[in-house]
Amino acid sequence: MPRRPNRIVTLLTDFGLEDPFVGVMKGVMAGICRRLQFIDLTHAVPPQNIERASFLLATSFGSFPTGTIHLAVVDPGVGTHRRAVAIRLREGFLVGPDNGLFTGVLARSTPLEVRELSESRFWRTRTPSATFHGRDIFAPVAAHLAAGTAFHRFGPECAPETLIRLPLRESR
Repeated sequence: MPRRPNRIVTLLTDFGLEDPFVGVMKGVMAGICRRLQFIDLTHAVPPQNIERASFLLATSFGSFPTGTIHLAVVDPGVGTHRRAVAIRLREGFLVGPDNGLFTGVLARSTPLEVRELSESRFWRTRTPSATFHGRDIFAPVAAHLAAGTAFHRFGPECAPETLIRLPLRESR
């Protein structure tokens, strides 16, 4: 059954706003799917602080319409062998690195399907930069997802229990 595309993409990064990196990711996505609505959660996550990013994403996730695509890039492992993933949940989608970033959301919502983002035809380039997977892999996949590309086309299915999870803290 075809899925009705959702045009909302949230962004959460540790990029800051003094450089063009967030704008570049939005430009890549707009080049794939022009009618997107971007909502910036924050770009002020402390550099490489996956735990803080996970908390911020988890506290924001439930505030958006069903089907929203949440693009999160806090990725100290960029350029390594960590997986790039997309996660389908009843409430929406998560796109980003498999490094524990999605722990907080996954503590509240069960993945329906997880895909490793290995299909390079959905990337910006078949040879992504070693330092900017946000632009070359994650943003294009989020845009293709928003445009209605079938979830299974992004790569092989992964068992949800293989996703990296951080230890949860009781309170903040």
